[in-house]
Amino acid sequence: MSAATPRVLPRLSPLRCALAGVLCGSIALSPLPVLAADGSLLSLRPLAPAGALQLAPAGAMLMAPAPAAAPAAAPVAAGNVVGLMRFGGDVDAANSLRAQVQADLETAGYTVKGVALDAQAAADKVKCRGTADECIGKVADWLIKGAKGGTTYNFLIYGNWSSDPTKAGSLVVYDVTQKKKIRELAAAGSIDDLILPLALPRELAASLKRYQNPPAPATEAEQKILAELDEPSKTPEELRAEADAIKKAQDQVDAGLSDAIDTSGVTVDLKKDFKAFCRNGPRKPRVNKDDPKDLRPACKLGPKFGYFQTRGWVALGLTGGALVASGIFYALGLAARGPYKDSVAKLDAANLDRTNPLDQVAYTSLASQVVADGNSMRRRFIGGDVALLSAVLLGAVLGVIIYQDRTDAKEFIRQEKSLKAISRLRPQNFRGGPLLGGRMQGVSFGFDF
Repeated sequence: MSAATPRVLPRLSPLRCALAGVLCGSIALSPLPVLAADGSLLSLRPLAPAGALQLAPAGAMLMAPAPAAAPAAAPVAAGNVVGLMRFGGDVDAANSLRAQVQADLETAGYTVKGVALDAQAAADKVKCRGTADECIGKVADWLIKGAKGGTTYNFLIYGNWSSDPTKAGSLVVYDVTQKKKIRELAAAGSIDDLILPLALPRELAASLKRYQNPPAPATEAEQKILAELDEPSKTPEELRAEADAIKKAQDQVDAGLSDAIDTSGVTVDLKKDFKAFCRNGPRKPRVNKDDPKDLRPACKLGPKFGYFQTRGWVALGLTGGALVASGIFYALGLAARGPYKDSVAKLDAANLDRTNPLDQVAYTSLASQVVADGNSMRRRFIGGDVALLSAVLLGAVLGVIIYQDRTDAKEFIRQEKSLKAISRLRPQNFRGGPLLGGRMQGVSFGFDF
């Protein structure tokens, strides 16, 4: 290889060096017209193509790209102004329901404007003599004409409501533009009903939504699914066969239960079973006539008197009272027998001749005393006989009542012992498992007797 020959560069003058320095500085401080003819600087801002560069305007600062602006809120659909009139009827119940209607409508996205009159009062204002439904068109025109600030109403809601279940209430939605009634909800509320005042306003708001945005008709695929869900029509013979099969299955179930649970061998002894079924406290009161009577005997009265019901005690008291009364009357009659004998003895001892005019006065006096004492004794004995006869009759009634009470007690004890016998049956084929669903969770059990 041949050796490189040295090359001598030309020597620059100081003037040329100064001019070159000024030229380099001006180029460095210029806005780079070669790269951006519009006076722009390079800025790293992403465009549609990934990694592309975009020129920023002159004087702009180099910074990170600003975050994307949040999407603007969707404009509220036009025609959503609802005029909510006062409800007639019960003031407290109507105002409470009206407040709930307003809350549900606002939740559904409607602008609710309150109207201080009910439909009937507004009809009177416009001098309309018809009903609220007949005059609501004139009322709507009057409200829009007299509204301040250009307020308009797309819908009107009016009605009446009461907490009295005998007075049915109604809520009506009226389309002001179409001049027609959209929906009317009629129901009867009560103070104890806590569901209806919540469900009715929600259904009203939902019906208004469905009116503005009716659901799309079913597609062919959906109609096909619905057609597959429907059962094919059945002939009368098939329907009759199904009904017979259901009845046969019910009869078999009833027969199976009666055969499997046999309580005919249950015996009742009122004396031996007394302690097992007696009660220490008072009887359980009956809430209404349909409730069964508490037939448990009283432990403190023993097996003889413990089975007495209230009517038995009443009959026993009347029978005892009649016996006591008969005894008293017989005792009084025996007490009056002594004076009667004394009067007879005095009359016999006087030895008066009743045919003798001289003895007639004395004889009449003594004879009158004998008659008076005899009548007193006789009345007392008759009272005793009546009381004794009443006691006999009441005793017969008491016997019937005691028999009925003890029969009822036997049936009650037989039922209780039968239930205990059934409860001691051990189930077979016991099954159990978790129960999971959209609305219910728990555990399910099944078994066979």
